[in-house]
Amino acid sequence: MDQKLLDKFLNHKATEQDIQALKGDPETAELVTLSQQVTEIKYKGFEQQKNWRVIQNHIKQKSSASEKSHDSNIFGRLFKLSPAPEVIWRVAAVFVLALGTYFFLSPNNIDLVTPAGTHQIWTLPDGSEISLNAASKASYDPESWNKDRIIELEGEAFFDVTKGSTFSVNTSSGVVTVLGTEFNVKVREHEFYVHCFEGLVKVQTADTLLMLSAGNGMRIEGGLLVQDRVPQGARPDWIRGESSFDDAPLTRVLDELARQYDITITYDGQLSPMFDSALFRGSFTHQDLQVALKSICHPFGLDFELADKKVILRKN
Repeated sequence: MDQKLLDKFLNHKATEQDIQALKGDPETAELVTLSQQVTEIKYKGFEQQKNWRVIQNHIKQKSSASEKSHDSNIFGRLFKLSPAPEVIWRVAAVFVLALGTYFFLSPNNIDLVTPAGTHQIWTLPDGSEISLNAASKASYDPESWNKDRIIELEGEAFFDVTKGSTFSVNTSSGVVTVLGTEFNVKVREHEFYVHCFEGLVKVQTADTLLMLSAGNGMRIEGGLLVQDRVPQGARPDWIRGESSFDDAPLTRVLDELARQYDITITYDGQLSPMFDSALFRGSFTHQDLQVALKSICHPFGLDFELADKKVILRKN
């Protein structure tokens, strides 16, 4: 079975040549045919009252009949209802396809997700801990965890890894590999950070291989590799309830503020040139939005208006 072709077909990206190849494979031919048949099903509306009367009559008939005999086959009772055979076939086709999709497409991965405005800590099967920053997602396969400890990460996470086999964090920007340590990984749009607080971390990108010891970090911004220093044995600022920046673009700081407080931030288009060039050095708290906004806005002479979960920025 060609899994790549099957994935393309199930995601509606297969060409006619791909479909013919799947039909020629005994393992996928029936699935392709069934899928195409289901797409031809036309929904004619749901006759609620009529169908409910049919079900009630059926229940009454079965209740009186149960005094004479007991049918323990639940599927037998279900399919003795009186819809037309064509309807039953179509429902069965959808049901079978749903099961096929579950087994073919639903991996055994466990997903860990934090929406905007929240942080969360999870304990992994080996006792390691993962702390997810706001609007982040991690996933792993529990069945293969003892063989290869692999985490897929989108967003930002701090890891406290128990010693053992290799522990890898896969991201869209690179792979971080350790044996047992404390480190932070951040992968956002145009950002890739790895900071090692304890132990040793290997970072593999498309064109770079780095070994980071405790107290060292790296980041890639705009295609440039920059080395960082971090306090040994400490924790990332966001774990302590702050977001810190060292000459970061103001737009990136505002993106992080929106992520931490689950808010929407807008500003007049005339401010765009300033926002594109302004750099912010400092931090903001995750505990008080008013204080956080003042920390960011006052250095740039900005006023803000806060209503519900919307913030409007203006030049004062």
